[in-house]
Amino acid sequence: MSKWTIFELENRLRKPLPGKEAQYKMAPSYRADLSDEAIDKLRPRLSAVLVLLYPIENEWHLVFTQRRQYEGVHSGQISFPGGKQEIGETLEQTAIREAFEEVGVESNVFRLVNPLSKLYIPPSNFLVFPHAAIAEDKPIFKKDDYEVESVVEIPISFFLNPENRTKTKINIHKDYQYEVPAFIYEGKVIWGATAIIISELVELLGLD
Repeated sequence: MSKWTIFELENRLRKPLPGKEAQYKMAPSYRADLSDEAIDKLRPRLSAVLVLLYPIENEWHLVFTQRRQYEGVHSGQISFPGGKQEIGETLEQTAIREAFEEVGVESNVFRLVNPLSKLYIPPSNFLVFPHAAIAEDKPIFKKDDYEVESVVEIPISFFLNPENRTKTKINIHKDYQYEVPAFIYEGKVIWGATAIIISELVELLGLD
């Protein structure tokens, strides 16, 4: 693979997590740094996302969804496949199920490697648990037309390049814009929770 073999990639994903220090490099300046105790008092809903790495033409890629437009705080955003934990599920099972429901990825084509650091999302009161996974071959994706506008595939090398970290203005509310850290790939803006998760992933992969 272009930079790492599967074995090397898996070893990097299993290193100690850099945590908030890495996450907050791509966090908006207005984002509060809440303690675990403060988050627990908010009684957040639990969710999980799948951070899936797989090869295309000898280069590792990540898969994202672009959400459909709807009346909600995350309308149209780029995100990892994922969603709310259901009763009786482990968070790993949630990540696997949601990836299948949203982009049609069968669980037998990838293996879970390591959870990344959890992340609280204030606008929707979700506590998200990202799960890193590796597929040896490019999966066949089939999007859920109800939730997903498009499947977005981006090489990890794009995120590893510090020159691709930028800032852009986004609409926080209908009449208010705010400048936030972001990645912009072929016109698609990746910011907020997704960029924060990527920020930790990039630092984890870049650790020697």
